[in-house]
Amino acid sequence: ICSKMLKHCSKHFHRLYHNTRDCSTPAYYKRCARLLTRLAMSPLCTQS
Repeated sequence: ICSKMLKHCSKHFHRLYHNTRDCSTPAYYKRCARLLTRLAMSPLCTQS
């Protein structure tokens, strides 16, 4: 993961990771990973 992308998207990652059921329940960790991956590929995170 590119550090520029992390810097730009860290607020969104933090919010998603800490406020979704998918990321706070072990049974849903795969769904959480999919959500975070989708966020990483979104225009919001890929723009410079």
